[in-house]
Amino acid sequence: MTKKRQTYYLRNKEKRDSRIKDTRKFIIEKASSSLLNNQKWYQIFEFIELCRSEFELKTLLSSDLKKASNIFELEQNSLLIDNSGDFIDFLELEKVTLKNTSELTDELKKLNVEFLEKSNRIEIHGYRN
Repeated sequence: MTKKRQTYYLRNKEKRDSRIKDTRKFIIEKASSSLLNNQKWYQIFEFIELCRSEFELKTLLSSDLKKASNIFELEQNSLLIDNSGDFIDFLELEKVTLKNTSELTDELKKLNVEFLEKSNRIEIHGYRN
């Protein structure tokens, strides 16, 4: 690994570690209970990737919705949805919104995942308030 690449990696790791620390603090302060564990999130994103579904996600610490048309990389506890190199840990996910399809609802029911149907959209929440 080159010195420049190593510096970039360390800077991104520090940024990600700080974001995770802030997220954990937020969860504790808001007394939110988790609805999904890493395994469930992984299975959901694996299905999304398989179907090549577009989706939006919102993290706990941001008011922005991030739109994605594909998943660049899927790990056991995080995913990468763009070429920024900034992985999003499942711990950070407030909700994921997808187009409502019968295949998706069947898969979510099979995985025993709670979801909300809103017109032609499905919302999967990570936390119960």
